[in-house]
Amino acid sequence: MSALTSSHLLSIYGFNENDIFVGGAEGTMLHYDGKEWSSMETGGRWTFKDIWGSAPDNVYAVVTDGRILHYDGNVWTPEETEKLPPMTGIFGLAPDEIYACSRLGKILRYDGSSWKFTQTGTDTDVTRLWGCKEGGMLAVGYDGLVLKQDGERWKRMTFNSNAEFYGIYGFAPDNVYMVGSDGAIFKYNGVECTEMPSQTMEFFLDVWGPSSEMVFAIGDEGMILYLDGNEWTRIESNTKEYLTGIWGTCDEDIYAVGDNGLILHWDGEDWKVVEG
Repeated sequence: MSALTSSHLLSIYGFNENDIFVGGAEGTMLHYDGKEWSSMETGGRWTFKDIWGSAPDNVYAVVTDGRILHYDGNVWTPEETEKLPPMTGIFGLAPDEIYACSRLGKILRYDGSSWKFTQTGTDTDVTRLWGCKEGGMLAVGYDGLVLKQDGERWKRMTFNSNAEFYGIYGFAPDNVYMVGSDGAIFKYNGVECTEMPSQTMEFFLDVWGPSSEMVFAIGDEGMILYLDGNEWTRIESNTKEYLTGIWGTCDEDIYAVGDNGLILHWDGEDWKVVEG
């Protein structure tokens, strides 16, 4: 437990080493300005599942209350939307092209003025999103769900997995990683998804890296795996807390957040607890 909060932390997103947001349960939103961490007023006891922004004064977060919140540099405010299921993920390609996903197979698109549902063709829970301008958007979820954006619709990709996917991150349209339940790690090469041996049956909850040469997968009981070439190797995290979100600025400045207010920092050599 850190001195910052005892709430479970679930999400992290930043713009540089001096502007980082961390969201969690019970309305918790922390901000780091490069010198110190502070708590932000969010206007409710939201549980922040995911965060994305195009600029420090244009940040969005999704919460389990079925709301999308926006931060304008001063205050957090709920967006005007239809009634939504519990929200789970958010990712954008531009200020006027942002996607948010939820349980029951819902994905919304923001065009700069309003949020509208897209056609997913499924009612399976969607958990996370990632995309790039060159290749469009991907979405993952339960029951091995992987959706690829096809114009205004989403098409399900078929491959052999029943995993519950909880994390997705990529570096190019042909270099994307998906992680989830029972030690599942898959790599998408732009054509097909291939499972990678993880040597564990624990759940992965997020995946991220500063570059394609340095990728981390995190999850249950302090689990952190590092991709070395084509092999995943477990490294010491110095904690047994569940790790739920990861983000950083470079290969010597990475944060992982988790249960009971835990924030870990990677300095290029070791993971150490951020005390506050």
